[in-house]
Amino acid sequence: MDKIRLDFFDILGYLIPGTALLLSLWITADTSVLSLSDLYTFIGKIETKTLLSGVIVAYIMGFTLHFFGSMIFKRLNIPPRKITSENMPEYWALLREYGEKHLIILDRWQALKALASNLAAFSCIALVLCLIKGYFTGHCEWFALMPIFLGLSLIYAERAVVFHIYYDEDSFAVFEALNLKEKLPAHLR
Repeated sequence: MDKIRLDFFDILGYLIPGTALLLSLWITADTSVLSLSDLYTFIGKIETKTLLSGVIVAYIMGFTLHFFGSMIFKRLNIPPRKITSENMPEYWALLREYGEKHLIILDRWQALKALASNLAAFSCIALVLCLIKGYFTGHCEWFALMPIFLGLSLIYAERAVVFHIYYDEDSFAVFEALNLKEKLPAHLR
């Protein structure tokens, strides 16, 4: 158990979006939350032991949400990658071997891309949850949140593309700066 640890990607890519989804589902299912003003009381009812066990559930939900975030990302207008090759595994092996100090930045771009695409997926789900909550409570303020979540999903999707571009450009720059193409076997160049 002492070897289990969360890294930057786990926290940004899975835990934060998973927590948002878990709370949204919980708020939708809680019949004591009728309007937005009931959220303060709802949050006050959450106990520490519930929060700790919720971390595990939130992580799993975030991991699952990543599937939907990836589906959204694949449908976006993504520019072609700078490193295009059927030898991509060899390129990344060289980046890991010779560009180790650069991997922190590349991992950060990947984590931010995952956060943005997963929050885009969460926002789409939250939009539906607002519709459900508004329908069952009869409070129109839930419907008023729907355009906000629609706008957030578009903003997050756009940010996912930006972080992907940064990731791609930085990985290419590292590859070029370290002259890693020369380190590939001759038949792979």
